Amino acid sequence: MSGFSFSARLKLLLLAVLMGGLWYMAAPAQWSPEERQLWEKVRAAELHMADWREQSGTAAPADSDPWRCGLIGVEWSGITTTLGELASKRTACNPAWSVRFHRWFREQGLGKGDAIAIYSSSSFPGLLLNALAAAEALELETALIVSLGASTWGANHPDAPWPGLAAELRRSGFISKRADYYTLGGDEELGNGMAPEGQALLRMAAKDAGVELMSANSLEEMIARKSDLLEKRKVKMLLNIGGSHANLGDDPAVLRLQTGLLSSAQPGNAGNGVIGFAVANGIPVIHMLNIKSLAARAGIPYDSEPRKRAPAGINTWWSIMGLILFFTVVLTHRRWRKAD
Repeated sequence: MSGFSFSARLKLLLLAVLMGGLWYMAAPAQWSPEERQLWEKVRAAELHMADWREQSGTAAPADSDPWRCGLIGVEWSGITTTLGELASKRTACNPAWSVRFHRWFREQGLGKGDAIAIYSSSSFPGLLLNALAAAEALELETALIVSLGASTWGANHPDAPWPGLAAELRRSGFISKRADYYTLGGDEELGNGMAPEGQALLRMAAKDAGVELMSANSLEEMIARKSDLLEKRKVKMLLNIGGSHANLGDDPAVLRLQTGLLSSAQPGNAGNGVIGFAVANGIPVIHMLNIKSLAARAGIPYDSEPRKRAPAGINTWWSIMGLILFFTVVLTHRRWRKAD
């Protein structure tokens, strides 16, 4: 006859207590009232844009925008530059990104009056809305440059390019920042590779918005102009959204960068674009690309209906410690003994 030993029961009880403590440490932090309010503001903006686009006849089909984000474009148009994933564009609209941006900004010690730069393509209007909302919630001073060409399903509806979307968001009070400059986007951000009628449409959209188109004669000159603005504004962070040519440059080294908040241990060579310039000059960078993998690390559901909750990222180190503890106990402790 055998029985479960007292020492084994004691070890399992201690294991349960320790695992519970590690689970608590690994769990994501709860969100603050300010973060909850930020989430609600972004979601209200999206629902407003969905209504506005339905009224203006520019809304995406219901199966393309089932959660009424209001920031989903079309599969192809004259201002489309490259292919993009519809699921990633929907994921980019999740208001939880505003909370994630807010936390990244705070982790870098940013607060009222600090200068940052947001350099974005129009491929992810959802991310751009989230980023602007987070920056304005902290009262940051933002240098904003948006390239107007967009990949599929981004802000690529010919009757609703980014300048039109931004104007409605400002008119309705959801954001206040107007872009400092636009670029055409496409190759070299000079509209290359885009149909002439698409270029003309974007030039007119920029003119109607009262925003200057940043001009250059080459990719190198565009990179230099964007980089100079970082120095001129003395920014404390660069947020890159999407794959604008000048932001990335044409050095393949940029493709090896992690996404999200770049760590200080990041390799020194970050390419020859604006991101590389920022890294080389000690400017922290948030790099928003490869949304599927980035969403998994940020704790934001991929291609899922927005639900009112904060990013649910898990603390990796506490999780690893929990696994080590569990398997150490399971493999070493004595579970049974023969009864007298």
